[in-house]
Amino acid sequence: MMAITKNLEKALASNNLEKIAGTMQLFEKQFENLDLQTQVVDGVMSQQAALSTPEDEVGALMQQVADEHGLELQTGLPGASTSVAAAAQAAPEADLTSRLAELKGR
Repeated sequence: MMAITKNLEKALASNNLEKIAGTMQLFEKQFENLDLQTQVVDGVMSQQAALSTPEDEVGALMQQVADEHGLELQTGLPGASTSVAAAAQAAPEADLTSRLAELKGR
């Protein structure tokens, strides 16, 4: 598009009607190509949205497969209490390590 704009400026400056017409045809062709590309992308995006499967259907299918194979399906994230307990265990160890290093330094 930038090259077409520069060519059009040159053609307008020289008042050459043949160059202006040729440049305008190139511009129109690129504009049509851009319009076609936009239509294709819009079509693909709308099809993708139409093909999306609802989350509840996916969950039901996963549960069905788990039931068929005798598996227990756990969904969701673990509770916050487990991460708090892990942090509470890590804190005394870090404290003991720093106290040991301090005693060795004396």
